[in-house]
Amino acid sequence: MTRPSAAAVQKAGEILAAGQRAADQMTARELAEAAWTPTCGATVDELEDEIRQRRGLPLAHAS
Repeated sequence: MTRPSAAAVQKAGEILAAGQRAADQMTARELAEAAWTPTCGATVDELEDEIRQRRGLPLAHAS
């Protein structure tokens, strides 16, 4: 297996950072809706609460 070039690693880091910046600008609900798929195994509400928990925010749908 070949190792990626330094330029490829740099570009990948830039893309990941841009994605994180975009996610940081979204509300927990917006991010949950963007992340949800029919096969993900969690509801949008569950994803939202997980995001809120990771951000140190109160849960919106505590059960």
